Amino acid sequence: MKYIFILIALLPISVISQQDSYLSLFRYNMSLVNPAFSGAEGKHVISLASRNQWSDTESSPKTTAFSYSAASGKNVGLGISVISDKIFIENQTTLTADFSYRLTLSGSSALYLGIKAGGNSYSSDPTQLVGYNSKIDPLKNSLSSFNPNLGVGFLYQISDFWISGSMPRLFNSKRDGEMQIQSRDRVHTYIAGEYVFSFNDNFALKPNLMFRKTKGIGAVTDIGIKGSYSNLFDLGFSLRTGSIFSSQAILNINENLRLGYAYDTYGSDQLSGISLKAHEIFMRFIFGTTSNTPKVEEETSE
Repeated sequence: MKYIFILIALLPISVISQQDSYLSLFRYNMSLVNPAFSGAEGKHVISLASRNQWSDTESSPKTTAFSYSAASGKNVGLGISVISDKIFIENQTTLTADFSYRLTLSGSSALYLGIKAGGNSYSSDPTQLVGYNSKIDPLKNSLSSFNPNLGVGFLYQISDFWISGSMPRLFNSKRDGEMQIQSRDRVHTYIAGEYVFSFNDNFALKPNLMFRKTKGIGAVTDIGIKGSYSNLFDLGFSLRTGSIFSSQAILNINENLRLGYAYDTYGSDQLSGISLKAHEIFMRFIFGTTSNTPKVEEETSE
């Protein structure tokens, strides 16, 4: 029962701030937030990801994501992505199609420009809320909407370094029609990057960064590092705003299949009695070749 009271208390916050899902293993799912990554690996890539947050709590936030991208020739990349979020009384599914274009710069550097088009299907059912009053609350009206949107992004890569920026949604879309609850799909800005320090043929370090800014909510910074050994596995960790520590492992089964796992713990648990730990897994299939394979993802497969 105490969980119900806590979730009811948090409901006004979640209605306002439940926004883009966040994956600790973002490095392997960048096309979800940046269309410029579609086709940038020069191959066909299928990615599946699942995240269970507050894993020991009933109706805890769950995210499932699917993406496919490929280089189609003539410097063009295409992709699609589907993200499903479920948290307590809220459900939302985002479906988008991506287009990217590669500009070859001097030397081994390249600039990718991308555009994302799609929409977000959102629904919530407040009738699931339990209170002391047995009377029908007129404010407990179900919400359902579909909001189309556009996004843009860029990716610059040279040798063992890349940096990107994106806004997967350009427009603030109101979810609730004429109701007084101010629930919106807010504009998010992402900046990310990674550098690969290769010490020899077997060992490399990969520091990475993800910065996310959401208007009216605040910024989130994720700083991490992974060590790669002999193209077999990557081990590392990251620190995220909010005292969140993430332990991560990536296993390269072969050149076509990768598996990943992340375990998140929260340094400051202010919701007494609720476990805020999170589990995240992903699977990636990489197959096919093209004539313009860059090094955005290939630094561990050479």
